[in-house]
Amino acid sequence: MTGAVTSAYWLAAVAFLIGVGITAALYAKLEGSRARTRLAALAVIPGFAGLSYVGMALGIGTVTVNGAELVGLRYVDWVVTTPLLVGFIGYTAGASRRAIAGVMIADALMIVFGAAAVVSGGTLKWALFGVSALFHVSLFAYLYVIFPGGIPDDPMQRGLFSLLKNHVGLLWLAYPFVWLMGPAGIGFTGAVGAALTYAFLDVLAKVPYVYFFYARRQAFIDVTDSRAAAKGDGPAVGGEAPVATGDDAPTAAD
Repeated sequence: MTGAVTSAYWLAAVAFLIGVGITAALYAKLEGSRARTRLAALAVIPGFAGLSYVGMALGIGTVTVNGAELVGLRYVDWVVTTPLLVGFIGYTAGASRRAIAGVMIADALMIVFGAAAVVSGGTLKWALFGVSALFHVSLFAYLYVIFPGGIPDDPMQRGLFSLLKNHVGLLWLAYPFVWLMGPAGIGFTGAVGAALTYAFLDVLAKVPYVYFFYARRQAFIDVTDSRAAAKGDGPAVGGEAPVATGDDAPTAAD
């Protein structure tokens, strides 16, 4: 691993620490909201990614299998954090638990088959890459077809859902292309270029993602002044959180 890659990994870890701070600020701002504990799980996304990048910078988890280098912690990070990314999009859309579980499982399988393709060769490599690509396509079906069909008619909720959906959807178009062009695929680019690109994409996908929740936190506020509510004056801002709650409340953290 070159010095440039190591430096990029350390910088990514620092960026994810900022993401954890943003999530902590969101948690503090949502005092009194029923969505607070569910959105606290957002901290797992930058937190786990940051720890993974520290490990990658130290060379932990990188192994050679069948002549191919597998950065193990990268795929461990993805299989933990990316299902949460799409799961929270479903939560924002007010999707059912079944739909949220479906998109999270599809995401995890996309990562698993992609990792298996890295350490395989010949026809099997491309077959596994094809299966991973099919699960990738299924994610877009959830994001752009299934989830929008059931989202409540609330401007704040719709706005946040659209922002998250397009942020993740557009960025994730790049991942299979980087894999295909890198040493795991046709080898058009080297390992250093692929590693730097993945680090950049990971930070761009996850840190702004948690910031969007903070910037649009009003969509989750149902009580902003508990003292006013206790006096019978009602909440200072908003009434019910626009996201679904109760027994049927979908959440990636449930």
